Amino acid sequence: MARPRKFEDDAARQKAHRARRKSEVVEVDRAALDALTARLERLQSAVADAAAQGDALALEGRAGSVETLLDNLVAAFTRRAA
Repeated sequence: MARPRKFEDDAARQKAHRARRKSEVVEVDRAALDALTARLERLQSAVADAAAQGDALALEGRAGSVETLLDNLVAAFTRRAA
């Protein structure tokens, strides 16, 4: 015995798939994303340079990835604000 169909037809199945994808995926302007990525890379480089000069905040913030750098800087500023 065949299992019951979830969708009436292929069009309904495709519509459901598109609805699921729309809830999971965000469209981003490529130029804006590239600009943000470049800014984050400049931040990482500036923090590394400052850490090499002995800057205390830069030493707390430095990291191997931009994501970790941001987490470290948030943590450092949170500690300072407390």
